Amino acid sequence: MDATQIVLIVFIVLLIIIYPVMMFSKNKKENQRMLEQTNSLKRGDRVLTTSGVYGTIVDLHYGDEKKIVTIETGEGNKKGYISVDAYAIYKVFNKEEPQVQSSQPVVNAEENKKNKNEKSVLEEMKKAEDDKDSQKSSKEKAENSTENKD
Repeated sequence: MDATQIVLIVFIVLLIIIYPVMMFSKNKKENQRMLEQTNSLKRGDRVLTTSGVYGTIVDLHYGDEKKIVTIETGEGNKKGYISVDAYAIYKVFNKEEPQVQSSQPVVNAEENKKNKNEKSVLEEMKKAEDDKDSQKSSKEKAENSTENKD
């Protein structure tokens, strides 16, 4: 066997051994984080579920060896309640951390961006027309001055 083949085989064997170890370590860290987050849940926490539902925890209880979280969603007379497994909580928001309340600002941001793009295109078109007009007027002035000289 050639030396390069031996190096290649050793490299492949190392990759086969190292990859599962690295994946196990990553999964272990993520599982530990989720366990800590689940155990730290309490009433009044603002949360985001894995399905994208924002709400406030109003009740925590155990059922069939699972921790069940009841979340209050909506505002005013449009409140609703959802019960989910505690592992369905994706993120817990701190008091200082900003949270998106509704999708309306996103729509407005998209509309604003669209309006800005339209305005910039209109301004460019107007500027191009002004340039054409100034070029025409300068040509006319030049023609008039040559006619006056004759």
